Amino acid sequence: MLHKKKLFQSIGISFTAIVLLIASSLVPFLGQPLSAAAEVDHVTLTWESDPKTTQTITWRTEETELSGQVRYAQSEFTKSFPYNAQTLDATVERVATNLGNMNIHSVTLMGLKPGKRYVYQIREGSGWGEIRNFSTPSAKNDGFKFLVFGDSQSINYDVWRTTLQQAFKANQDVSFFTNVGDLVDVGQDYAQWDAWFKASQGVIDRIPAMPLTGNHENYTPERRFSQPVLFTAQLKVPVNGPESLRRQVYSFDYGDVHFVMLDSQIGEQVQFVPQILESQKNWLEQDLAATNKKWKIVFLHRPPYHNKVGGANSSVKRAFVPILDKYHVDVVFSGHEHDYARTYPIYNDQVVGSPGKGTIYVTTGRSGTKTYNDTAASEWNSFFYNPLDEPNYLVVEIKNQILHVKAYKQSGALIDAWSIDKNMEFK
Repeated sequence: MLHKKKLFQSIGISFTAIVLLIASSLVPFLGQPLSAAAEVDHVTLTWESDPKTTQTITWRTEETELSGQVRYAQSEFTKSFPYNAQTLDATVERVATNLGNMNIHSVTLMGLKPGKRYVYQIREGSGWGEIRNFSTPSAKNDGFKFLVFGDSQSINYDVWRTTLQQAFKANQDVSFFTNVGDLVDVGQDYAQWDAWFKASQGVIDRIPAMPLTGNHENYTPERRFSQPVLFTAQLKVPVNGPESLRRQVYSFDYGDVHFVMLDSQIGEQVQFVPQILESQKNWLEQDLAATNKKWKIVFLHRPPYHNKVGGANSSVKRAFVPILDKYHVDVVFSGHEHDYARTYPIYNDQVVGSPGKGTIYVTTGRSGTKTYNDTAASEWNSFFYNPLDEPNYLVVEIKNQILHVKAYKQSGALIDAWSIDKNMEFK
């Protein structure tokens, strides 16, 4: 039986804001009782530590499955696999959901060799499951590509499946992907997570996912605010952020890029983390001051430079933009508005002449079913497009000191293409 659940997005930043129901957020009951789940599912790659030498693997089982193992080897030994494989025990965490209890198993492979391909298997009951693979980045700061997806919250997660799978099929050489928040529509409804993970299989178990939270990760089926506990339980990202925001705020390095994921959900979380912006400001200042990477890229769900009617995120902008200016962050990717928009380079709240003097802010569109009609280009936009016709995704490539960004429709049609050339900054 399908149970339609409605969730309204809160307006404003007060923790007393009422979550309103909107028709486009209708989501049917997409899951099944956990007792009917497969022995092992939701296999997911992330990084908790250095991508060059580690790989974190996470999966779900029923509550009765109290242990888990992974065995792995370099892919050149595939013919002799599993005789040359190493085997590791997983840590197991019991998680309570609205569909019942389950266990999350996770293991981090350590001491991997940079620039290598690996195969791995997860123990399923008395046997071993599918052979999957992943790759580690080169020890050199070579060029690489990654995918960026706007909000994937959906009525039907087959749309998210098609967007992700088509993007990966067209870009088999990407190193990882990120989603800018609102992965699901109701963050504490496990039926939606079940649908999201199932739609992601074939990609999320072969390249790492490094997402961030949106406001919808903080909503319960009872239309209350909560902490994003199902996000943080399942997605094992680094724990190097502020203590009160572990796995919600974090940073990592890949190649010559320093990536930072922030949490902009003030209204939803202020009752749980009263100093949510202040603690991030202090952490962000220290984090950006400590990196020596050539490129700095920041992600946060709510855009500092908005295009949606009534969508100004003034507190977020005041908290973060001066720090982004100070350390010359190259690009800030956001979501929330479900449109694709790119600003001119901005410094000190003013448009400047080149990316070498300011930051480009990009709102990334949508990868799921939800659209908005009340967005329009703003004075700070160099490019604007509302993807009402079909979802979209971004391909970001960094090569030879040039950052290239291309935005595509789900079907593959090009929406926008632009670049930042570090070679030109000091000429």
